[in-house]
Amino acid sequence: MKKKGIMALIACGVMAAGATLGMAACGNKEKGITIWASSDDQETLKTMIARFKEDNPDFSVPITTGVVGAGDAVSKLSVDVSAGADIYCYANDQVVNLLSYGALSAIPTKMVETLLEENDKDSVESGKVNDKYYGYPYAADNGYFLYYNKAIMSDEDAGSLETILAKCKAAGKTFVYDMETAWYVGAFFLGTAEGCVGGTYDFEYEGTTVVYTHVNFDEKAPGSEYTIGEIGGQALIDLANAKAFVPGGDEQISKDLNGDKNGTWFGACISGTWNAEKIQQTLGENYGTAKLPTFHSSLDGKDYQMGSLLGYKLFGVNPNTKYLEESHQLAAYLMNEQMQELRFDELQTGPSNKKVAQLEKVQKNAALAAIIAQTPYATPQGAIPTSYWDAMKQFGANVKGKTVTSATLKEDLETFIKGFEKDIRADK
Repeated sequence: MKKKGIMALIACGVMAAGATLGMAACGNKEKGITIWASSDDQETLKTMIARFKEDNPDFSVPITTGVVGAGDAVSKLSVDVSAGADIYCYANDQVVNLLSYGALSAIPTKMVETLLEENDKDSVESGKVNDKYYGYPYAADNGYFLYYNKAIMSDEDAGSLETILAKCKAAGKTFVYDMETAWYVGAFFLGTAEGCVGGTYDFEYEGTTVVYTHVNFDEKAPGSEYTIGEIGGQALIDLANAKAFVPGGDEQISKDLNGDKNGTWFGACISGTWNAEKIQQTLGENYGTAKLPTFHSSLDGKDYQMGSLLGYKLFGVNPNTKYLEESHQLAAYLMNEQMQELRFDELQTGPSNKKVAQLEKVQKNAALAAIIAQTPYATPQGAIPTSYWDAMKQFGANVKGKTVTSATLKEDLETFIKGFEKDIRADK
């Protein structure tokens, strides 16, 4: 039940977008190289830059930083690539979009060999289009898993969604899950192991244009009389009606962690590594993490493992930079072994570097251990078309709003699937 994203990217379309060098200066490049990173990364980034200067005393180009995270880089670069940073962070599923804007410079061949030797292969391949590589991976933890409060449930309890909800209800605590973000909603449809729902998606590009998309949610789940969509959709409906369920994302998680004066309202949630520090600080010895739980289908009575998406974060080099060679040199340094260890120490970032990933302190990190435990049930996140995100987001929002019910589920699933497959080309 392995997921696959078909990216038949025709070279003439994509390569041209990424191959233009030096046509326009990125903003006022006389001032040197600018690096974009999130606000949380700024202090660590400054330490990295200081070490780079110490290790490269002959490097004379000034280096400055700007506050633009991986989630916002694409939207800013889409407006004006030439005004963008020389180096910036991005999530691997955005590589095709960035290429379409002419925002990525290909990595030199010799450097690619080093990247493949030192890093997790999938992390390096995640920035590849056709036979070129466009990203320096620095994080291999862009996924989600379960956080839970050990004061109200055991490790065994955390393996079942129904048990989690029951324990939270009994203790007057909450289970927080984001039903309006497509990334999370897919957990009830995707899976990659025996007992999974079996959902898959396929997509194909020509150049940077989506020409084919398909999901199998209208097919029967393995060994069931119900479709993948029906099982996943009904599970979402059941969750939306659960007493302990509270819809929301990071803001809601923070709110529940700061609940009553005698503790917290927090019972469990599904989120990523970025919330690890505040959840651990609040729960203390009751801090628990695990892979995503199974859910019990109210349709066929079977238990299914929740799936997830797993992606990577990379440094991209803007081909419009005045300092192309120097920018590649700096980007490569920012994700080397020493810098990935520093990033873990200060930000708890899951490393793509093989040696850092094997360090005892990394192996003992509870959040990263949960990511690793979830990996067998995770789908590598490629350049998924916008139609998938839009359809999944809308379906989740409708379930939350109670406009999708058990009685309307089949009809709503047809609309959901058509929403994803609306860009299928005529000859498919």
